[in-house]
Amino acid sequence: NKFWMFKLMGKYTFNKSLFDFKNQKFIKLLGTGSKEGFSVFPDFSNYILISAWENDKDREKFIKTHKVMSNITDKCFERTEIKIDPYESKGSWNNSNPFDNKSDYKNEKILIITRARVRFKKMLDFLISTSKASKSIKHHDGAIFYKGVGELPIIEQATISIWESEEKMKLYAYNNSEHMKIISKARKRKWYSEELFVRCNILHIKNI
Repeated sequence: NKFWMFKLMGKYTFNKSLFDFKNQKFIKLLGTGSKEGFSVFPDFSNYILISAWENDKDREKFIKTHKVMSNITDKCFERTEIKIDPYESKGSWNNSNPFDNKSDYKNEKILIITRARVRFKKMLDFLISTSKASKSIKHHDGAIFYKGVGELPIIEQATISIWESEEKMKLYAYNNSEHMKIISKARKRKWYSEELFVRCNILHIKNI
């Protein structure tokens, strides 16, 4: 099943319409990094599908009836579904922002999505500089889950993290010295040709 999913990821890389469905606003199949999720070497056991929909009925229908999605659910050992309510976003993903949404922070756990397209000439500098900062999150109070994900290794990078509260996320984002160094370097050295940052309320987490 791991090899089947790896082949599907390769197929999706060259055919982005593989998961198209009615009333679907956005969808991305992402691979994940090994170890703590911030490695250039992939984790062949875990993949992430991020999607946005006009309504929840079509999302549920997609999971149940779409041929490729049905194959994934049949073959996977475990599936975790996280339904989110984005309340703050800045930037774009492939020239659009699918997380633009009118909502407010609900004073509970939050999910953070960060995504960036790294300029080809900046890849080596990006890798060397971010390796230490990426590891610092695991020692920070309030970080429940964190994983490096992406469409393409190094070039199309993203992270998904879950925090106990917005306050604890901000303490890391704006006070952790390693993280602040990366933010400063990214701006000064112009690592990214496109980036996106999203804060989301978590509506539910289900292990299926």
